[in-house]
Amino acid sequence: MKKEAYEGLVAEMSKQLAEKILLEEGDLTARAKTIDADIAMLVRDVGLRTSQIVLQKTCDEIAGKKKPKA
Repeated sequence: MKKEAYEGLVAEMSKQLAEKILLEEGDLTARAKTIDADIAMLVRDVGLRTSQIVLQKTCDEIAGKKKPKA
């Protein structure tokens, strides 16, 4: 996988997630030592969902289930 091909997307997603966390979460100063674990959980969920989508589409292609483009 060419990691550099995704750098812009990763940067944009990181910025959006940070903005949402800063907007939604209260008193982050009290959680400064543990917020990284919460963020890691969210990022793992994104990775899991992304993997599921990619693997399902790949399986569909392998099985010949992919519909021809019109």
